[in-house]
Amino acid sequence: MKKNITIRYFALVGARRGTQTEPYETEAGTARQLLHEIQAGSQIPLTTNIVKAAINDQFVDWDTPIHEGDQVTLLPPFSGG
Repeated sequence: MKKNITIRYFALVGARRGTQTEPYETEAGTARQLLHEIQAGSQIPLTTNIVKAAINDQFVDWDTPIHEGDQVTLLPPFSGG
């Protein structure tokens, strides 16, 4: 079943997507499935091993379910000082 969510991107991911926030319609049931869905449609060089996910501003495990209206944030590794 499709659901409407909002995705927030940071750093390299946002630059590659050309936006920091976008409404998104998905059939993904989990954060992991959502990342794979996004990767299939673009050139985002991130995996669950190096990127973190948050749903509604709470860090989550990749197998956490996604629900209608959720805000999913994808956080790549940060560097700098």
